[in-house]
Amino acid sequence: MMRHLQCHAVRGALLAAGLVASLAALAPSAMADDSGPQNTVFVGLAYLQNHSKSANLSGYNTPPNLNLDVGNASTLGLVYVRNLPGPFSFELVLGYPPRVRTDAAGPGWGALRGAGVTDVDVYSPTAFINYHFFGDYAKWDPFVGLGINYTKFTNTKALPPLTGAQGPTQINLSDSWGAAAHVGLIYRFNPKWSVVGTVAIADVQSDLTSTSFSPVNPSIITSQAKTHINFHPIVYTLAVGYSF
Repeated sequence: MMRHLQCHAVRGALLAAGLVASLAALAPSAMADDSGPQNTVFVGLAYLQNHSKSANLSGYNTPPNLNLDVGNASTLGLVYVRNLPGPFSFELVLGYPPRVRTDAAGPGWGALRGAGVTDVDVYSPTAFINYHFFGDYAKWDPFVGLGINYTKFTNTKALPPLTGAQGPTQINLSDSWGAAAHVGLIYRFNPKWSVVGTVAIADVQSDLTSTSFSPVNPSIITSQAKTHINFHPIVYTLAVGYSF
């Protein structure tokens, strides 16, 4: 599965490079004057909105009709941009990993339906090649970008509603590689200071495994459930930039 995702990401990057090159050929007049600052750091707020879809959990001693609803989160966004020749730039999106909560969904949960069952920290660096329609030094600077996203899930914790019903539980989520795209608009107050707003999407998918153990004998597995989650994230960012 991971090898397939990595190949898919590489193919997406090659297609992205071809599309950006085609845009450049269509708009040669957008070439930028590269005499200004070459680097910009943006710091601001990012809002992660998941539109997750997954099959019902299934596996050893797992009741039917159990599903999951991945929640949203806000966090600190950090972006580095390096101007490239012509109307292009390289962008690396980082930021503080948000803590995302997942709720129980589906009638099989009974009274626990809607309760939070897991928390996880999401590391999701993304690299873009951007195309700037008016050149990357314009006062009003709309741009589009295509790239690759890597998502890693860490510090996963089963919450009391889950452990109370199932006993001690371990949650594992596989890493994800996928294509990403965004659109944005920069407004430059002067050559040093600017503000940017972006909307980004990415292909983020993961295999989840939930393993519960006996409270009396932790070596005994009492149940194990698996599912595949497609997160369908949309990330909205508003940030202030400094160029140098």
